[in-house]
Amino acid sequence: MVRNLLVRLHSLGDVVLASGTAVEMARSGSVGFACREVYKPIVERIPGNIEVIPVTGGWRELRGISAGFSTVVDLQNNFTTRLAFAGKNVKRFKFDRSLRRKVLRGADVCVPWRAGEYLKTWSDQGSPSPVLRRYQTPLENRLTVGIVAGGRWPMKAIPAGVTAELARLFCDTQGADVFLIGDSEDSSLAEHIVEDCGYRNVKNVAGEGGIARLISRIEGFDLLVSPDSGPAHIASALGVPVLVVFTSTSPALGFWQQNFKGSFMVDSVPCRPCHRHGGKNCPAGDQQCRRLIVPREVFEEAMCLIR
Repeated sequence: MVRNLLVRLHSLGDVVLASGTAVEMARSGSVGFACREVYKPIVERIPGNIEVIPVTGGWRELRGISAGFSTVVDLQNNFTTRLAFAGKNVKRFKFDRSLRRKVLRGADVCVPWRAGEYLKTWSDQGSPSPVLRRYQTPLENRLTVGIVAGGRWPMKAIPAGVTAELARLFCDTQGADVFLIGDSEDSSLAEHIVEDCGYRNVKNVAGEGGIARLISRIEGFDLLVSPDSGPAHIASALGVPVLVVFTSTSPALGFWQQNFKGSFMVDSVPCRPCHRHGGKNCPAGDQQCRRLIVPREVFEEAMCLIR
């Protein structure tokens, strides 16, 4: 049997975006998906004959793992993987950094959708759309909404005040149960948002567990509202309606398809995107991409996704 190795060590969103390529590779044989241990729960959700291979070390470990595989599809393509797979039969993802620099400088160009570029590394046929197995659906007759609170990059996060008002709108107008999700580092912020809301049916579950728990939590939502981050990619791959609120980033950076259904951003912010990850500070000093967000507009856009 043909065995092929797919390598995407990190990060959360990229591992999810690589799932479509893994599915297509599995059509022609078994696939080993090498990733960091923390992302194992994601790979375990990818349909098909796919074995997750947790990686805890460096290039020597990766070189040993590659033995016995016919082809290596290297979607990480960094110094570690280039060293590990030297002399092997390798297909490498090549990223156009010069194009990304043009986007960040404000040129009217877009980086191609990364999931599509991942698939092209393997084949010019098939669907690149990320997909994860979904094992549960939301409860009937009760709207359940998740909102991502905080995040690693402050400028990319939905402002706490907007999150609090969104939660109130979902509760007041829809009688929804709202869950604030995020990393353990976001739990304190989420708790302040809960207190600001003052509603019993707004709950802080940020940092309640690892990625496996995050996936199971998201798949039980009717809707997720999220910044441009890993949880949004998880929701999309699970088939959960997701509204992505873009602040300092944009789909032009290539992590989302252009004009995809489910995006929100403040109009007329010429400096967006200003940072490939979102950034920690506003270069312009006014945070217009975040400060001008109107919660009611976000709420109405989100409701359009599930009506």
